[in-house]
Amino acid sequence: MEKKKTIAQIGIEILKEAESPMTAAEITQIIQAKNLYTSNAKSPRQIVRSAIERWCDSEGKKRTVSSAWFTKLPDKRYELKQEVS
Repeated sequence: MEKKKTIAQIGIEILKEAESPMTAAEITQIIQAKNLYTSNAKSPRQIVRSAIERWCDSEGKKRTVSSAWFTKLPDKRYELKQEVS
């Protein structure tokens, strides 16, 4: 049985495929369109944003995890950090 991917892992795949920064709303639209993750959340975009922010390296913000996978840009789009493979 394959282990279910996290929203952050799905976000990595989407950003790799897009090859350009995206907003949480754009990432959420792709997740929903491709049925990559199911949730009963009232606000899926907020869930996606929170999951990415948890793994985000943004100035002045303390991360809740040891390493960052994403960078938050000034225009509120997210991009992958160079080290993410």
